[in-house]
Amino acid sequence: MDDQYTKPKIHPLSIVGALIFALVLIGLAYLVFSSQADKSQTAQTTPQFLVTLLPAPTETPTLVPTSILVTPTQSDVSILPPGVIAVGRYVKVIGTQGLGLRMRAEAGTSGEVNFLAMDDEAFKVIDGPIAKDGYTWWQCEALLDKTRSGWAAEDFLQVLELSTPQP
Repeated sequence: MDDQYTKPKIHPLSIVGALIFALVLIGLAYLVFSSQADKSQTAQTTPQFLVTLLPAPTETPTLVPTSILVTPTQSDVSILPPGVIAVGRYVKVIGTQGLGLRMRAEAGTSGEVNFLAMDDEAFKVIDGPIAKDGYTWWQCEALLDKTRSGWAAEDFLQVLELSTPQP
């Protein structure tokens, strides 16, 4: 009877294979559960917003008049009394309270504005006078940029008195 009830023998390599299989299953389970935990942590993260405050704009810088070196020439302009605007004289913009003087393509308030001339900006008078729209208009040209020219109302111009060097 002993022969009928003998225990089946388990091969030692079967035990090693079963252990390896169990370790592989445990490793896979760990990877699956750890990746789900990472996903839940990233889903809970709130987005971060970056706010950049820009400084308020500062005042527009005021232009400082530069010195103008003009070679005096003897002409009929020199016989006019000081302070009188005439062709060939040099003038500067005044009295706009920082708003600028509209330099126009033609004499008159309906003329197209070429550009704004700021207070103390210097020009040479090249044409005029023309009386129109209640103003006396003079055509002026910038000293350093000949493309900056236009008609200006006399009320906003002041003659620049140039001193002649004494020998």
